[in-house]
Parts: sequence; structure tokens; C-alpha cells
Amino acid sequence: MVAIRDDVGRWWASPAARAMVFVLLAALVFHGLLLFGRLNSRDDAFVDHGFRSWAAMATFSFAVWIALLGRGIAAVRALPASWRRGRRWWLASLASYAVLMLAASAMLGGVTQGNSFDVPIRHFATVIGLLTAVGAAAAAPWVVSVWLAQERVREAAERETPSDGAADPAVIAAAVADVMAVWRVIERSGLALSLIVSTSAFNTGALRLGLIGSGAVEPADFPPVFVLGYGAFFTAVLVAVQLPLVLAWRARAFTLVERALPAPDSGLLGEDLFAARSRMEAQLHVDARFLRNPIAVLSVASPFATALVTVLVPNGA
Repeated sequence: MVAIRDDVGRWWASPAARAMVFVLLAALVFHGLLLFGRLNSRDDAFVDHGFRSWAAMATFSFAVWIALLGRGIAAVRALPASWRRGRRWWLASLASYAVLMLAASAMLGGVTQGNSFDVPIRHFATVIGLLTAVGAAAAAPWVVSVWLAQERVREAAERETPSDGAADPAVIAAAVADVMAVWRVIERSGLALSLIVSTSAFNTGALRLGLIGSGAVEPADFPPVFVLGYGAFFTAVLVAVQLPLVLAWRARAFTLVERALPAPDSGLLGEDLFAARSRMEAQLHVDARFLRNPIAVLSVASPFATALVTVLVPNGA
């Protein structure tokens, strides 16, 4: 048994093996969606054309979400040991995340309740619910990593005490490493979460194109503003999740710059000191270029930009 387990472990460690399993899983999901559509069809023209396109996009999204779920769990496990939290924190965080997802779903459902289009497939809402659950599961470790980083920043700020004279270089070096670790969480979680919600927006856009292109609904019954609103809503959710961490991280980084390179009593920075502070701010990613950072822009704007692209695609109506 041990030998078999070792052989399976070595096989699974191969990228080719994981890719094969991933492709097989995607094929099962795609053909399962097609079978579900045919068995529950109320409009064969939509199922044979528009639904097939949507199923392809939904399968792609599903594959992306499963990959991000695995990467997210690995990213949380790879965080420094000093970031670890007890069982009570984890239970409270997972409960908070569940409440956040339920509240977001309820708000989105309330906004879309008055729509006048109907997908001509029985029990289609069940499929959407399952896909939404997978997307929410994929986002969970990334949101939790944001909350872990926020806890770390808060604890570091509480431990710091004002000191006169030069700061200990070893303490500064450890603090810089900590701030950089928080930045990596912001960067990676922002990209992962933006990819999850962007693919969700693509799914909504693909559904609209499929319904209108097959004649199942009229364009006026599924207006572009519906997709744009979906993208804008999840852009706001992304900002709400990450903004507290970004603000706390920037405040911590600027405090660190002040500790490492304090300004003279006169408040006027010499040329060398100014250059050193500028280099340190750039190293910590808190200089003026942060606002033009492609990672930051992509993380915030991609859901709405994705929705905008999907509504600009001709629908053949």
C-alpha cells in the first residue's frame, strides 16, 4: 500500500498528470452542462447554439476557479508561521465570509429581481447556484489571506513603540520583510479575486449573448446595463474587501520609512536623505507609482472592464 501511495504521489506531482486530470474534469463539466440543457430544454434552438457557447464559458470559469482554489489554499499554507491564528479565529473568519457571500447574493438578487428575461431551461437557477458556490469557494482562501494580512499589520502597529535615536537595523530589516509579505498578499489576492469576478462577469455576458443571439429573449428584456451593473457590483465588493488592508499597509509602510530614515528636527530633507527615503518607498511599493501600478488597476477595474467588453460584442440581434 505504501508503494502504491508513493507511486500515485509521484504521478500526481507531474504537471502533465495534473493537466490531464484537469482536462478530463473540464470535459465532464462541459458535457454534463450540455446534457442537463437537453434534458431540461424549453427551447431547442437556444440549447443547440447559445447555451453551448455559455456552457463553454462556464466550463472555462469553473476550471479557473478550481485552479485558483488550489493556489489559494497553498498560498495560505505558505504564509509565515507568525501569521498563524487559532481555531476560534478561523471559525469566526469562515462564518464572516459566509455571511459576506450571503449578503452579496441577497443584494445582487434584490437588484436583479425585476428582470424580464427567462432562460428557457428548467432548473437553470440550480446550475447558477452551483457555479456561484464554486466561485465563492475559490475566493475564500484569498479573502482569508487578506484578513490574515490585516491582522498582521494591526498587531505590528500595536507592538511598535516610539523610540529616540537610530532604529535597530535588524528590527527594520524584519519589519521591511513583513511589509513586503503583506504587499505580496495584496498583489496576489487582488489578481486572483479580480480573475474570479471577471470570469463571473464573462459568464453573465455570454448568457446574454446566447439568449439574444438565439432569439430566446429580446434585447430590451436583457439590457446591457444588467451586465454592467453586475461588473460594477463586484468591483465594489472587491474594493470593500481589499481597501482596509491597503490603507493599513500603506500607513504601516510610511511609518516604517519614518523610523528607518527620520526627518531632521528642521523638517527639511537633505538631498541624500530625500533620495534614500524615495528608494525605500519604491522598495515598499508605496511611492506615487502605486496609483499607476498595473496590478492595482487590474485588480479594481477588471470586473467592470470585463462586463463592458461583453456588452460591446455584437449579439446578432
